[in-house]
Amino acid sequence: MTCGTRRCAILLATAAFAAVSSVRADAAEGSRSLADALALDPPSWEFDNTTIRLGGAAAGALFTAHQSAGPSTTSGYDHSGATSLVQADIQAQRIFDNGMIVGVRSDFLLFRDTQSGDNYNNDTVEKIYVFAQTGFGRVEIGQQDGAAYTLGLVGPITNEQVTLENRNMSLFRDPVTGGDFGALFQSITAVQSTSNFAKINYVSPRLLGIQIGASFTPKSVRTPLPFTGNLRNDPNQQQNIWEVAASYTGYFSDLALGISAGFAQGSVRNRNAAGDSLYDWALGAQLAYPVGAVKLSLGGAYRDSNAYLLDINQVLAHAGTHASHLSTTAEWGAWIAGGEYSLANAKGPVDYDVTGYQLSAGYRINDNLQITGGWQWYDYSRSAGVFYNGLPAISMNAGFLLLSYEL
Repeated sequence: MTCGTRRCAILLATAAFAAVSSVRADAAEGSRSLADALALDPPSWEFDNTTIRLGGAAAGALFTAHQSAGPSTTSGYDHSGATSLVQADIQAQRIFDNGMIVGVRSDFLLFRDTQSGDNYNNDTVEKIYVFAQTGFGRVEIGQQDGAAYTLGLVGPITNEQVTLENRNMSLFRDPVTGGDFGALFQSITAVQSTSNFAKINYVSPRLLGIQIGASFTPKSVRTPLPFTGNLRNDPNQQQNIWEVAASYTGYFSDLALGISAGFAQGSVRNRNAAGDSLYDWALGAQLAYPVGAVKLSLGGAYRDSNAYLLDINQVLAHAGTHASHLSTTAEWGAWIAGGEYSLANAKGPVDYDVTGYQLSAGYRINDNLQITGGWQWYDYSRSAGVFYNGLPAISMNAGFLLLSYEL
């Protein structure tokens, strides 16, 4: 029997939820010892006023997907598979007598496959930076996310791996190339144009619920220190990128409210007739409210940029990309369930519309380990040319079962 329709994805998602329920039932019957054995604190060592801490994450997902038919694929494209990734980080910091904290941190992508982990252009060293923190705020120098991304709110999600918002894992393949079909467009609704390019960050302490931040990225290159490395000699390279951001969090009775705003502006180098200087802005909000033993959360974000497909290497004078994300979750004890919706419109040499939906539920076995099952689907359309199926539109859906572990 083949998975020729959405029914297969639904069946897999149903099986995933059943597996989650089985895990909970087994735990209730006395198999908590294994979960307890896997519940670990990040390894750390302390001497004098210095602390070294190791962390990381590992995740693996099974999935089955169906992608719609067309003249080139008359039966559609059905495929099942697995994807995984392993990340690690190390941080060393020293606390001085005056309360100042100085340290260094680095994040590593130890393993990925064609469907996972390519958020930072497949860098093994994803981040490496030094930081100093006082009562006046935190300064970071090196290869790190910008302040606008750090402070940006995009809505609640059930997990960080299989999601519509800056996913770490993709469930769909291009049968022609064998690669990730989702690589066409990665939806991120916080300002993230400067990625992990070397920069200088400042984030203030939170005062009266308000926190502000700023970043300067001299060159759009990945290198450990700002002002080092060289831009390519290609046309329309972005440099001297400034970011500013602000966020607010507060409580109104039992209602928790968060809002955020970010803006980035760059300067084009080697400009040609099509190029332009970067602009990128985003707004986000999130609410949380307890209803008995259940915590309900709702949020979303909107982003607008003249970077075609949100690609900093394609900042064009007559192009633009608008991306939005809306999501909700309900948490009850160790359970979490939620839904997501995303919509993106890219205007440029070829116009694209990308719509996504996801329903998922997860069970947290312990503080480190979570199992999540769900169903995800996307609809793509383009104004010119065709996708691999021979049509200017394609739909796809997939069911997944995810196991994730984080220190």
